[in-house]
Amino acid sequence: MRTSTVLLLICIASSVFAAPNTSAKVIELLQSGSKAADAVDSALQVLYDLEAANSDAQDAADELNRTQQAAGEAEIEDLRQIAEANQASGNAATEHRKYLESEIADTEAYLEWIENRRAEIHAREEELQDQRCYSNSIFVRALKNLADGLQAIDLLRNDVLPAADRADGTVELVSIKDATKKLSAYKNLFNEQAIAEFEQLAGHVEDATDNAQAGLELLRAGDAATGRGVSGGDVNEQIHNLLTKFEDQLEAEIENLKENEIKAAWALAVWLQDSEEELNNLANEEERRETYLEKLNISVQAARAQEAKAWEIFHQSAQAYADSIAELQRKGDAYIADKHQREDENALIAEVIKLFREQVANLARNPSTARNQNVSDRGQIESNVNAAIN
Repeated sequence: MRTSTVLLLICIASSVFAAPNTSAKVIELLQSGSKAADAVDSALQVLYDLEAANSDAQDAADELNRTQQAAGEAEIEDLRQIAEANQASGNAATEHRKYLESEIADTEAYLEWIENRRAEIHAREEELQDQRCYSNSIFVRALKNLADGLQAIDLLRNDVLPAADRADGTVELVSIKDATKKLSAYKNLFNEQAIAEFEQLAGHVEDATDNAQAGLELLRAGDAATGRGVSGGDVNEQIHNLLTKFEDQLEAEIENLKENEIKAAWALAVWLQDSEEELNNLANEEERRETYLEKLNISVQAARAQEAKAWEIFHQSAQAYADSIAELQRKGDAYIADKHQREDENALIAEVIKLFREQVANLARNPSTARNQNVSDRGQIESNVNAAIN
């Protein structure tokens, strides 16, 4: 029931009691007995029916509101769970996309490392090969110098020992001096002690002027060194021992040089073998990672599309959730507004019933006074109606 209907009834009721002729007729009806009572009861019943209809409408509205609130809350909960699930799907899609992008970055960095490592191995190999070539040249020169030293010792042995083995026990001065000069050319090949011994032996004949004096000097050197006289055989033995010592030293250096050269060559061969194996592993790893990178690039495109779709679905579900809340709020507000309107309508109906009863009672008690009061009562009714509406 709308407010306009109630207002219409109020206006009709007020007009009836305010009109002079109608008022007189009502008075006559009241004085006629049973007919008047029936007319009043009928009028009141209409007002009661209006009030009951409004109450029934409110009861129906209350039931509808409870149903709508329950259904709306259930729908909101369902939409909330859907939105949360869609949000979780969006987060998962984002994490998957970030993981793929991280894998791509790591794989690209690893491939770059493989390329740098390969270049480093090649550069190191070239450097070692150059060093090996230089080392080989040094080895050959050192080996030649040592071989020349051995050859010089053989020449000295052939030159000096026959001279030292003369029958008269003397040593040719020229042979000793020539041997000293020849050994000086290879001085860097012998240890200092051996050279010092040979120079000491030769030093005794440096100032001698002939072979006889040189022989005497060697004999004196032998006496000073051994505490006994030195025969020609002793001089021969000293020279032979010194030359043998030189020769042993050079042969030991040759063996040491060869051993070091073999070790260096072996170390290089082992390094080259290990490097070749590492290069093969790098090539295999590079091929495997490049294949993996191609798959990642394809996967990340699909992941980005899936992520965009997941977040689109989430935003749609979130909007549906928000719209459901807003719709339930709108229905609740409409229910409250209708309820207040019906309460106002019932209040107006109750006011009309009250005024109607008062007018009928006034007419029954004092008809003459009631006629004069009708106009003011009508103004009061209209004032009450306006107050209720406002």
